[in-house]
Amino acid sequence: METELSTIAILPLPFSPEHILIALAVLIPALVIFNLLLVAEGAFESIGLRFYQAVLVTAGALLGSLIDIPVIPVGDAIIAVNVGGAVIPLFVTLGVVAGGRVSGYKTLVAVGAVSLVAYAFATPVPGLGITMPFYIAPLAGAAAGLLLARGCRTAPGLAYAGGTMGTLLGADILNLANPDVLAALAGSGSTVLSIGGAGIFDGIFVTGVLSVLLAAYAGRSLREKGGVCSQEKTE
Repeated sequence: METELSTIAILPLPFSPEHILIALAVLIPALVIFNLLLVAEGAFESIGLRFYQAVLVTAGALLGSLIDIPVIPVGDAIIAVNVGGAVIPLFVTLGVVAGGRVSGYKTLVAVGAVSLVAYAFATPVPGLGITMPFYIAPLAGAAAGLLLARGCRTAPGLAYAGGTMGTLLGADILNLANPDVLAALAGSGSTVLSIGGAGIFDGIFVTGVLSVLLAAYAGRSLREKGGVCSQEKTE
């Protein structure tokens, strides 16, 4: 006796090559952004934030990058403070210090050291803003954190504070405090000179995340080799 089995026909999808390209153009950036946000969340957790705090900081930095708070008018332009790129990193740094996760003194040293490096490499460009090679600040922040913490687990927190606050101070504030630089930027057609306002996936946000990741990875490698922090167990 023969049994009839139902079959499933595999039919070609009714999508044209143009539809597929459009879908890829939307999905690929979305996946990149999603993964970057996951990495950022993990970085914030490594400096001592709880999961929900890391989520709030990451989301706040994303949405806050769209908000500039006007501070000082300069001719036809205005100096503003970006919420995502300046206000939130400042509060995170203060929270890490207030919570006792890092030393206040070492934090000031890290910020001062990175600010000198950022000031040396930052270049004011009329019509564009203040630019700097993207790798300078994260490397400086991670190095400051590792040296001041001697490779111990406070290195990521110091790296974040130094990388973010040092960049804000050295690249943005010190340059904008220079009358010649301020006049050149304000007279170049820029209407808003935003401190920390390079964007969520540029400038301060990426500096903080990369500084933490570099310091965490290097510090863990040093601890595993037994050369530093013998009082701390390897993870």
